[in-house]
Amino acid sequence: MLGLGLFLFGLGVILVIVAPIGKRKNNRCSAQTQATLREIKERYDSDGNLPSMKTYSYFVNGIEYQLKSTAINPHASKVGDQCPIWYDPKKPSVAVERRYGSNKLFNILLIAGIVLLLSPIILAVISAGLGAR
Repeated sequence: MLGLGLFLFGLGVILVIVAPIGKRKNNRCSAQTQATLREIKERYDSDGNLPSMKTYSYFVNGIEYQLKSTAINPHASKVGDQCPIWYDPKKPSVAVERRYGSNKLFNILLIAGIVLLLSPIILAVISAGLGAR
């Protein structure tokens, strides 16, 4: 039970850190432009999975930028494909493949993270209750 509690706590820490960062980036990347898929690198990771690192290039005010991502993009599957991306107008080098219309997803992830942070306490109370019988 202790191992499960530590695992859930660790997952909660990750979500509590990642959710606000994702929300902030989603809010900042509000300008859209077209990007071109320039490169796909496939390599096996330590689990034997084959994730592909995709490199996109896009232009803002005549300056070329690159976005590297492992996310699946339904608009670009082969080199040369065009797809929309969203970038931060104040810092065009910051971009994302997908922008969410609302922050509901990030709020749900944050709440889930908080619940997971509390899970060791919940598990301890349950264990104490079962041990008292």
